[in-house]
Amino acid sequence: MKQTFTFYPSLIASTASTANAEIFDLSIEAFEQGEYLKSLHLLLDSINKDLRTSYSNPQGNEFHIPHGPLFIRLKEDEEQLHITAPFLILPEKNQIAMLRQVSSLNFNDLDLAHLVLKGNQFYFEYHCPLSFSHPRKIHYVLKEICTIGNKYDYEFQDLFAVQRINRPFFTPYTPEEVEYVYEAIQQSCKECLQGLRYFESSRKFGDMWDILSATFLKIMYVAHPQGSLRDTLEKAIRDMNRNIPLAAIVTNGRQTLEEIQALSPEELAKSLYFTATFISDKQRSNMQKIREDYEKCYKQVSACLEAGDYRTVCLRITHKFYETYYQNHMQEDLNCILVKALTQASACSWSKAAPILYQTLEAIMQGPQKNTKFQNPIAA
Repeated sequence: MKQTFTFYPSLIASTASTANAEIFDLSIEAFEQGEYLKSLHLLLDSINKDLRTSYSNPQGNEFHIPHGPLFIRLKEDEEQLHITAPFLILPEKNQIAMLRQVSSLNFNDLDLAHLVLKGNQFYFEYHCPLSFSHPRKIHYVLKEICTIGNKYDYEFQDLFAVQRINRPFFTPYTPEEVEYVYEAIQQSCKECLQGLRYFESSRKFGDMWDILSATFLKIMYVAHPQGSLRDTLEKAIRDMNRNIPLAAIVTNGRQTLEEIQALSPEELAKSLYFTATFISDKQRSNMQKIREDYEKCYKQVSACLEAGDYRTVCLRITHKFYETYYQNHMQEDLNCILVKALTQASACSWSKAAPILYQTLEAIMQGPQKNTKFQNPIAA
């Protein structure tokens, strides 16, 4: 392996956040003045300006909002705010095992909302007096329902063959989109496995970790999968940071990558569809936090570039850029310069790609602290 990965643009061109911090502040102001329904309206507007017009009842005090496999219901009466979300049906088999898993979620993963069993159906629920419905708390409740619901919907279906209470609305990828993702995954897996073989003889497990982890993150960036593939990738990304020997992490990661590579287009298509998002588990990109996150990498690759270690420069920066996409809804100006850098460095020799990637990283690190607008440092 003597060159960088081939770059494939994301299937979704823009993942910029729709959240509006100024409207969220107005929601807090309305709450503090005792205008609880107005506060709820502004909270929803701060998440996405179209939510209220799309999912409200005529009175404006009840909302049924889709998120992935869930429909989240918010209702405000004269005294309380009620939040519920139908989840899964308790199966006839393996009931005890699933009940234990749900109990574990209630004790360990859910802080404010809880999963409640009604008959044979599980619901997420949270209720509170209006005077306790501070927007920050309600946003936290909604986010944990969205996050846990997304994470365990497929996992419980896989473990216990459960059924959803409601049938969510999904839009499958077109055949052309599936073909594009399949090609990107095949090429990415091929390049990664070639790289693993290249570094294996010299036991460079650090470099092997970089290319494996970057490949999992890259597939998430390109494909935006759901269902089985998303669950597999999320677990693989978590496992890359397990506290076990690096050689074992690489071995397990390689096995997972080979399983992904073996998926047929038909199998892959089952995990490729668009779905509604209420509150994402990603954060809105923030330049100050991104710079803080890049600081260690920047110092490392600066020393490597000076020493002529172009391979490490490319591997570290490429991994960091894909990790940023995985963790954030990317603002458009930053997205443009990262895409430009990854495009120009695509399938290039280490020596050619390293200055391109480093120059982009340096521009981010040395950019103005208050102004988050960037000029592309490698504009053609």
